[in-house]
Amino acid sequence: MYPSGVWEGFWQQNHLGRQAMVGFHLRFDHGTIDGMGSDMVGRFLIHGEYEQSNGHVRFVKQYLNKHAVLYVGQPDGEGSILGTWTITNEYGGRVFTQQGPFGLRPVLPRPTGAEPIQEIGG
Repeated sequence: MYPSGVWEGFWQQNHLGRQAMVGFHLRFDHGTIDGMGSDMVGRFLIHGEYEQSNGHVRFVKQYLNKHAVLYVGQPDGEGSILGTWTITNEYGGRVFTQQGPFGLRPVLPRPTGAEPIQEIGG
């Protein structure tokens, strides 16, 4: 359903605005997602799952020696994944939750113009 390889995207948080995730790697294999990369917070590992029937994803982005972020999303019909990230922390016996939108898309090679013309129909 989704191509393994290099992906890019963003996450958005109220006090930080829209932040890029550029050139990170994702591997999709029989319903599991694994990956790694870095963004303005630091280096991270990704592990989770996707539904092969409808493309819904659920994964955790674990920053090395820092917090974890839950990502839940679905395909947008154009090859991208859109959804919501959630961070839940506990301080002094109280639970605090932050959420925001995210978007991910595969980095695909750009056409060179030398590709063969393909016939449609038949």
